[in-house]
Amino acid sequence: MDKKFEALVDSAIEKFTIVGVEVKGVLVCDKSGLTLTSKDVTISPGPVACLAELAASLSGRRTTVCLEHNENQVLIHQTDKAVVAVYTNNAT
Repeated sequence: MDKKFEALVDSAIEKFTIVGVEVKGVLVCDKSGLTLTSKDVTISPGPVACLAELAASLSGRRTTVCLEHNENQVLIHQTDKAVVAVYTNNAT
């Protein structure tokens, strides 16, 4: 199972790279915040899952959350069974 997740993460990173976005890391967790796989991410998945759930409850549907800082950006998207967070350099 881990190999399938790793292949999906590598595919996602490749797609971001094609459009010129440098990916710093990817985190995949379940809705409870348990890590399914991660690549170059040391941040706890609990708050990521919580943010995704909060955003979904505010909008009434699944959403993508974008958190930005001067240098970094994280995109958080909740699917039916998982939450995916992609950490990138801030696009300017």
